[in-house]
Amino acid sequence: MMLSRSTAKAAIGHGGGKSRLIPTTSTIHRLKSSGCPVTGPILKKVPTLPFVGSMIPQHSGLPVLQMSRQYKFNSELRQKFGEFIHYGIPGFGVGLYGHMYTIFDPNEMAKVVRSEGAYPSGLIEKLWQWRRAMLESGSVLVSKKDSSSSDGESHDYGLFDKGEGWKRHRTFLQTGMLDPVAARGFLPGIVLAAESASSVAPLHSHNVNEYMNYTAFDMFCSFMFGKQMNTTSTSVSTDPTVKGENKENEQFVTAALGVFEKTNAMNLFPLEFLMAKFFPWYKTTKYQALQDDWDTVREIGLRLIYDFVDRYDRDELDEMEKASYLAGAIERQRESNDITRDEMAELCLIALFVGVDTTSSVTAWNLVHLALNPECQEKLHAELVESLNAKGSNGGTRLNADVIGKKVSPYLHLCFRESHRATPAFGAAMWKGNSHNEIEIHGETLPQGSMVRMGHISYDEDYIDEPKQFRPERWTAEGVASRKGTKSEVLDHPFMRDPFSQGARRCPGSRVATNEIHAMISQLVLDWKISVPDENINCLEDITYDAGPIKPIIPELKFEPRR
Repeated sequence: MMLSRSTAKAAIGHGGGKSRLIPTTSTIHRLKSSGCPVTGPILKKVPTLPFVGSMIPQHSGLPVLQMSRQYKFNSELRQKFGEFIHYGIPGFGVGLYGHMYTIFDPNEMAKVVRSEGAYPSGLIEKLWQWRRAMLESGSVLVSKKDSSSSDGESHDYGLFDKGEGWKRHRTFLQTGMLDPVAARGFLPGIVLAAESASSVAPLHSHNVNEYMNYTAFDMFCSFMFGKQMNTTSTSVSTDPTVKGENKENEQFVTAALGVFEKTNAMNLFPLEFLMAKFFPWYKTTKYQALQDDWDTVREIGLRLIYDFVDRYDRDELDEMEKASYLAGAIERQRESNDITRDEMAELCLIALFVGVDTTSSVTAWNLVHLALNPECQEKLHAELVESLNAKGSNGGTRLNADVIGKKVSPYLHLCFRESHRATPAFGAAMWKGNSHNEIEIHGETLPQGSMVRMGHISYDEDYIDEPKQFRPERWTAEGVASRKGTKSEVLDHPFMRDPFSQGARRCPGSRVATNEIHAMISQLVLDWKISVPDENINCLEDITYDAGPIKPIIPELKFEPRR
């Protein structure tokens, strides 16, 4: 049924936006450096100190930055300092003060993306803990530079850097991931992993966060190895033999999550960054714990990868394994020699461990929203049943690319988009460095080498009505049309669509991750009626969160069988 535009506006609250412009105190008329007039937010400079930047709120006035209040931090930052901010976060920003910029306008951020050049700069190269762990573990992705760079760095970190090594590693890794046809080809294995994981959902009802982590690992392994790991099932098995055989998979997942958690904890303390920078031979307790987890991930992950390579050489792979990403990577590496065998293995390892936390976070938020909004869950269930009957494999009983596609199951995609709007997986939409040249943002010239962060506005009430309400209908064609010409129109910018960033450093596994999320949520909704049994949890504000990627601390869920 098609809604009229006026009806659609009434149903979705003007598409979730406000039709009036709300000027801020930081918006004035002034001149560009070129002398031309410009209207927009003025740059607000937050006090900074050497080594600690703006991380002492009592001095800088910056909102308190904690993992458990990242959404609030973002909104408070904009409300207090406006929409163009210069402040300091050591480890992420530049120089002694950690200087960086935050903006909220995706049209201005597009200028940064367009100026990326051949060797773009991004957040991943700011993960100094990972770079150090790579170096100290002997990763072949790290190489010695002929001469130190201006910041004193004497090593090139390949995929975690921005030079020729990055381009070579990135080009190899993204081949077979970003191509939509290739990503579609991996879906049968992902669906099998989702079916297996969904079948044991009630056994994980008391620890849904752990459940989401295992499901992400199993689905990504089906893509990487063409193999069903079934970690989600074996982790709740009562058979000690079964648990023993799969113990390493659980250890891998636990250690991978540990790397993320310890990275986040260290980022909140500038002293950790300073100790690593000025006393590189010294390992703090936090860093040592991170490296222990890193070494576990590397040991188990590389063993899985090299075992696969050996079986490939002995022609022992089954048909699913032959169609896997890793089998294709082996072929490409041997045909091109663009990278070495060991570089290929380490790149696949990075993809495997990073894929666990990000995918589980986004899937968890989608699950929470549907559990809290039964009317949306029932609407999605009805759509999926109809789509499965019409387009499903195995006589209409199994998910496939058509069933979870936007054309056949549009409401599934609306739910995904609304979940990202309300609870994005990261504290910022993206981080970019203008490594190519200086650039003009809001009439101000940012010097070459600046770090620019685009903050979220999608859950800010200045831009959207009732931001805590889960309304997938905001993203229908009628909803988008209702925002045209209003301040809220910015929410429909392509940069706001998903959690995978944009430009040359967009997440190479974004298509695979999206397929995993759609498959897992679809399978769960088809199999189970999902609810929150705790009577004290009724809405989004009752859900706490932590970590980065930002992950809901999911209460106990109830899974009632549907079929």
